[in-house]
Amino acid sequence: MTSSDRMIVVTGGTSGLGYECAKDLARDPRNTVVITGRDASRTRDMAARIGAHGMALDLSSRASVGAFVTELVAADRPPLFGLVCNAGVQFTRRTLTADGMEATFATNHLGHLGLITDLLDHFTAPARIILVSSGTHDPDQFTGMPHPLDDTARDLAYPPSPSESAQRDARRRYTTSKLANVRTAYYLARELAPRGITVNAFDPGLMPGTGLARDASAFQRIAWRTIARALVVLPSVRTPRASGADLAWLVAAPDREGMTGQYLVRRAPARSSAASCDEPAQQALYRDSVELLAELDARAGR
Repeated sequence: MTSSDRMIVVTGGTSGLGYECAKDLARDPRNTVVITGRDASRTRDMAARIGAHGMALDLSSRASVGAFVTELVAADRPPLFGLVCNAGVQFTRRTLTADGMEATFATNHLGHLGLITDLLDHFTAPARIILVSSGTHDPDQFTGMPHPLDDTARDLAYPPSPSESAQRDARRRYTTSKLANVRTAYYLARELAPRGITVNAFDPGLMPGTGLARDASAFQRIAWRTIARALVVLPSVRTPRASGADLAWLVAAPDREGMTGQYLVRRAPARSSAASCDEPAQQALYRDSVELLAELDARAGR
């Protein structure tokens, strides 16, 4: 058993926001930090740099989520206190997972929901879950991104052929997944309150230079890493280090205990989109998503 008091898992912790958050958390001797990434070797290397544990996890794969949970709960580590659902993808074309689902929805929403439900019985209250969302989920914010869809979970998982350009459709899938993150946070906050688990959504702001542009063209990737970083002079644009510090504080600060069902910008509650606050839509998304997860489990014989 380690000498720390609690374990905090950060998905997508090998770079950008997740890495900066995990690095801050790992500085506190009370925390045992686990970061995840799709490449097992790289994840272990990045974890070693900050004194964390690295574990392989591909959120687009239901089998990978199951294997991760099995390994995590079998390890001799402190009680599970926090889960930061940070990992995310954004594509420039329609992409499917090995399970045949649209990859953005499957990774950013369904993979994290499956991870949460698989881990529910392993949290020790008071515990905290934070889902990383984005201001792009809100049509009333000028982000330059297409407005999110309001389709059913099944239609988002198995969508028809796009009726717009492949790149625009892929970007819309991203904003839709971020709306799903907020709806899920609100729904779970109500459901998990009796278990002493708080659930919030976090908007890190626009962070040029992060890995979200990995699927873009070579020119776009270079611009995202270089020219776009000059945008940090704008109030809505943040660095991964600044937003990572905010996220780490929200998941671990003692005075955040009991705060739940909030959409957080920096370190304070803010207003999310009208669509995200629609409780029947939250309930339908959760119900249909759980059905999709059950179908994947049945297909795999779990």
